Amino acid sequence: MNYIVITEKELPALLAEERSELSGFDFTEINLTDANLKSAVFIDCKFTTCNLANISLQNVVLRNVLFENCNMMGINWIEVRANGDFNFSGCKMDYCCFQSVDLRGMKFENCSIREADFSGANLTKASFRSSMLSGTSFNKANLEKADFRGARNYFIDPKFVKMKEAKFSFPEAIALIEALGVEVEY
Repeated sequence: MNYIVITEKELPALLAEERSELSGFDFTEINLTDANLKSAVFIDCKFTTCNLANISLQNVVLRNVLFENCNMMGINWIEVRANGDFNFSGCKMDYCCFQSVDLRGMKFENCSIREADFSGANLTKASFRSSMLSGTSFNKANLEKADFRGARNYFIDPKFVKMKEAKFSFPEAIALIEALGVEVEY
């Protein structure tokens, strides 16, 4: 896809209208921490090396949006108005909240997702390949057919999640057995 490249200077004009609809844009190396994205609609957009830390996504719509190498720490994803299609690659997503959000088929690949909360989220067919997940909660989440191959430092208690046909890799998969109270000798 050919994106229209947007600079940090051009962004305020694009967001000036209430419920701005932005389609086909490439946001690269833009600091969005002070931007008002309330009720914005992003369709077929890409964010590369942007700072979105602690930004409010209240009533924001994301459809076919890719985030690459962005700082997205502390975002409350519950605020996103419509669950669309958005994916993450190489992003820093520590301390984010995804409680009960429908994230079926989403990709969180090569990301740092420490101390995040996916409690009650639908992560069917989601991919966490090669991501760092220390301290992240998946309590009561649906992890059926999810892909955790290459993911590190996760703790998932099989008693409190659905995980039929989920994919894991050794040695991290041992954490699943340890959660059941089984002693594993290394």
